[in-house]
Amino acid sequence: MSDTMKWIAQWKSMKSLTSGWISVGEQYYISNHSFLLIVDGKTSCKINGQKVYVSYGDLLAIEENSTVEMLEEASLDLNGWHIQFEVFASLDEGQQVEKGEWRPAPGNHLTYQKKQLTGRALSDLIQYVNEMHTMGNGSSWMQKQHLLYELLYLHHQAQLEQSAEPEAGILRTIDFMQEHYEQIITRKQLAEIAGISPWHYSRKFNERYGKPPLDYLAHYRIYRAQEALVRTTATVQEIAQKTGFEDANYFSRRFKQITGVAPKSYQQTLSQRRIIALSPICAEVMIHLGIVPYAVVAIPTMLHSHQGDLFHAHNVKLLEIPQYGADMESIRTAEPELIIGNPWTEEIESKLRSISPVLTGLPMGVELVLHRLAVWLQREEQASRLERQMENEIHHAHQLLESIIRRSSTVMLLRVEAFGYRYLGGHSHSISRLLYGQLGLALPQALEKGKAWFNLCSLDLLMQANPDYLFVEKRKMQHFSADENLKKLRESPQWNSLRAVKNNCVYEVDTTLWVDGHGITGQKKILDEIVSCLTNSDVGEHNNPD
Repeated sequence: MSDTMKWIAQWKSMKSLTSGWISVGEQYYISNHSFLLIVDGKTSCKINGQKVYVSYGDLLAIEENSTVEMLEEASLDLNGWHIQFEVFASLDEGQQVEKGEWRPAPGNHLTYQKKQLTGRALSDLIQYVNEMHTMGNGSSWMQKQHLLYELLYLHHQAQLEQSAEPEAGILRTIDFMQEHYEQIITRKQLAEIAGISPWHYSRKFNERYGKPPLDYLAHYRIYRAQEALVRTTATVQEIAQKTGFEDANYFSRRFKQITGVAPKSYQQTLSQRRIIALSPICAEVMIHLGIVPYAVVAIPTMLHSHQGDLFHAHNVKLLEIPQYGADMESIRTAEPELIIGNPWTEEIESKLRSISPVLTGLPMGVELVLHRLAVWLQREEQASRLERQMENEIHHAHQLLESIIRRSSTVMLLRVEAFGYRYLGGHSHSISRLLYGQLGLALPQALEKGKAWFNLCSLDLLMQANPDYLFVEKRKMQHFSADENLKKLRESPQWNSLRAVKNNCVYEVDTTLWVDGHGITGQKKILDEIVSCLTNSDVGEHNNPD
């Protein structure tokens, strides 16, 4: 549609993504122009065949008659809204209108556009949408249209930002280098991609990144070589070829020039490197293995006290970020020699990989993280001792819970969120594996179908589960409170009918410990809490959330 043509957009509907959108292989047909506003979690999908990573704060504009296919199980509690609308074009000065065309990404072949929203604007928008969702059919037409045009305005801003990018050509060459670093790349080739002369390209690149383009490329290649030396058993010659160096001797000289050591000696020096851990669990495990990171990326409100004390005792610097956010500048300023952990999104990972080598792909669960880091950091002996210690702690807790396990008394963990309720699945990782796998506690039969970490839970399903013991997690989020939904839960008729409620077997648990703090030290604290609650349930309701 031409920018000069008069057009109007009309609200059609709004639905919560929690009604679906969480299972791999699921496909959704988008019949109308749409916005997807992601307010929690992350996942990857294909929009009309194009792979897209989405996460908290993303606003996706999607063209009508599109197909969205989920590529992975939605992790970390994907949540958000699907808002549909129609567009009409005015044909003359009169009242005649007809259905109009609308492209979310004019000027290219994409049928979608993604914008990352941040800060107060994001918080205010989510609060407005949440209020409308709560009102349901009580929302006025004016409120709906106001929200729709606010989303259209944010989408239009994204288009202006992209078209106004003064160094788009330079950024294209960065993408090209990162995608084809193993190939022969020349300055002339990069300048052609940028659309400017080689001399002008080198000058502009140097101004932006502080080094010539081919020097940037060499550093990027060495970063990838450092990762390969830690993660694989490939030879130096093989790694040289795979990272774009035709001559292994030149590769070794360049490697030593940048890292200070020869490639064969690199892994033995990791403990002396300036390491940034991307999560408190990663940093905690490293410290237990005897390697103290320089800094850890952490959300202050989600950091449990035992982790904060540990980092303070070892002089680990906190790089504070908002929930689901990333402060790339603070990481860059810290000048890391190695980054370890799982970046929040693929876009963040791409940016981090231009700063230093990045060891990512850590599995979920403290035991698996411990094993992986021990292999990378050559600390297998220390890891074995820690594994035995954790196994002994679980065995001791299992003995103390033996009578409850023998009776097959059912245990449920219910999460109360700002947007609804979820329950911990019995066949997942972390706290799920601890409760139902290692301790052998029984999951209510009604919850056996839940394959995700945290699964959607209605009040009717909670009543069907009717557990003997109920742990309740009032989820902590930076911009939202679960207080209202917790109040609704406790005032519902289903709540007072629950066996656990009648028998005073309801216990509050802390997100910062049970979910975000389930590390080596955290596991012992969680085990002590489980044993204390379940073996003392006859003394009255313990920590009943209010």
